Amino acid sequence: MSGEHTGAFTTDGRAQTVLDFVVGMSVFLVVVGFTFAFVPTLLEPYAVGDGATVIVAERGTAQLVESSLAGPGSTATLSPVCTHAFFNGTDGERAASEWDCNWESNAEELHVELGIDEFRGLNLTVTQSGVVGTVGEEDVRMHAGPTPSRSESVSAASRIVDINGETYRLTLRVW
Repeated sequence: MSGEHTGAFTTDGRAQTVLDFVVGMSVFLVVVGFTFAFVPTLLEPYAVGDGATVIVAERGTAQLVESSLAGPGSTATLSPVCTHAFFNGTDGERAASEWDCNWESNAEELHVELGIDEFRGLNLTVTQSGVVGTVGEEDVRMHAGPTPSRSESVSAASRIVDINGETYRLTLRVW
């Protein structure tokens, strides 16, 4: 009986049923969906996003508090003379020679002092009880940079600092 077909069924070489097709397509769609959902997360660590501005804000704040404006003693204590000169627009060479300050560029050139590209927006504010603080006999406002953009994501880093025995909050905003 080889080669002959008996009975009511004939075969044409296909053994696919509707159930086989549904299972196959379901597996295919799950694999495609998983690929589209998973591959972007593989590439995410290499994309520049908001995380970069957080790092810039943290490092910039650390540099200002621990080095540029730091006074003698702890890193949370700012030198009143150097802080006044920084926000007053004093030349960096003069500040270094006269008062032994650690900054090269003043608040008007904040990008240069922190080593941050010009395409990033920077705003540095030192506040006391929510109000922009002043320093020195001339009451120089401790504020530098434009107001942060409302249309872009802004990252901020703050440090609590001491100037002449008074507590202030130094905040650097980056966008």
